[in-house]
Amino acid sequence: MRIWSAVNGGHGPRYVSGLLGMMLLIGSAPQATPQAADEEPSGNVTQPLPYAGMDHSIPQSISVGGVTRTYRLYVPRTFKPEHSGLIIGLHGRGPGGPGSAMEQYSQLDSKADQKGFAVAYLDGLVDTAGTLNWNYYYDFFFTPGPDDVGFVRSVIDRLEQQLRPNPRRIYVVGTSAGGFMAQRVGVELSDRVAAIGVVEGELYLLSPGHPPSIPNPVAPISVLFLKGDQDPNNQYCGAVFPSFSVTEASSDQDFGYWAGPFANRCEHISSNEPLCESVGVGDAQGHVTPGTASSLVTKVANGCRKGTEVKLYRLLGGGDDWNQNQMNVPGATPFNPDLDHETGVTTNDILWKFLREHPKSNGEAESE
Repeated sequence: MRIWSAVNGGHGPRYVSGLLGMMLLIGSAPQATPQAADEEPSGNVTQPLPYAGMDHSIPQSISVGGVTRTYRLYVPRTFKPEHSGLIIGLHGRGPGGPGSAMEQYSQLDSKADQKGFAVAYLDGLVDTAGTLNWNYYYDFFFTPGPDDVGFVRSVIDRLEQQLRPNPRRIYVVGTSAGGFMAQRVGVELSDRVAAIGVVEGELYLLSPGHPPSIPNPVAPISVLFLKGDQDPNNQYCGAVFPSFSVTEASSDQDFGYWAGPFANRCEHISSNEPLCESVGVGDAQGHVTPGTASSLVTKVANGCRKGTEVKLYRLLGGGDDWNQNQMNVPGATPFNPDLDHETGVTTNDILWKFLREHPKSNGEAESE
C-alpha cells in the first residue's frame, strides 16, 4: 500500500497539549492503565426511541476489547430515525474532558435541539501523565495506546442499532487532542464516517519511536478545520523539535494530506499560496517559537472523490477555544473575513452547516 510521508509532505486551562511533557516522556513512558439532520421524515416513527426527548444526556458504557468505555448520549425530541444525523464528540486533553465537559462548553445539545441530530460525547482514558487523553497519531502519553478507533466504531455500531440515524450522516468532531483523534478516525473509519470537524488539533506528532508516516484513508471523507493562529497548544504552522527529532504537523501538512492524491484526490484548490511561510521551532525545554502564517485566511479543496471537500478557516487571533461568539466581526477576536450567514459565524453554526452539506456519497447527487 502506498503511504503518504508526513515528514515531507479553551478556554485557558480547558485544553492542555502537554507538549513539554511529551518531550520528556519520549522513550521512557510507562504503559498506561486503561481505567444529524434538517430533513423532514418520510414516515411516522413506529416505536419509541431510547433516551429521546429527555432534555438531558444519559451516561452510557460499552466494552471494547475487554475495557469498559464510557460516553454520554443526547437525543433531542427533534431526532427522526432514518433521517437525522449522529455526531460523535471527542474532547480535549486533561481539563478539556471528559465528554460531559465538552457537552457543556460546546453547547452542541442546543444545536441538536434545533437541527435534530443526536450527539455522543465520548470519554478518553487516563494517560501516563494522569490526564484524560486520546490515542491519536502518535500520542507519546500512551505506550501502547488504547483502541480509541475501536471505541468510536463500537459506539457507532450500537447507536445505529438503537437510534437508526441516517447512515450517510455519521460525523465526528473533536477539539485539541480530540481534533488529533478526529483525524485518526477520519483515516481509519472513513468508510463509516461522512465528515469530520477539527476545532484545533493536527494530524500527527511524529517521533523516532513511531512510524514515519500516516496510513492512507480507507475511503473519501470531507474535512473541516477551524484553527486559531495564536493557539499555544496546537501550533497553526506546526513545529519541529530538533533536540527530540519530533515533528508536529502544520496546517499545510494537514490540508495537503486530506486534499492530496492518497486521500480525497481533490482537483481544484482555491489558492496555490501556502497557509504558512515558516514552521515553528521548539527548544530543548519544549517551548515553541511559532512559525509565520501567510496572508491566506481560508483554503478550500473541491472536485474531490465522491463529492468530498476539504476546507480550512484560519481564525485570526484565535486560541484553543470552542467559540460561541460571532467570528466575522472586524476588530473582534477571533476573526475570519470570509465567514457569513452562508458559512456560519460561530463554531457550532460553521460545523453543522459543513457537516449537513457533506453526507456520505451513495454514488448519486444528494437530494435536499
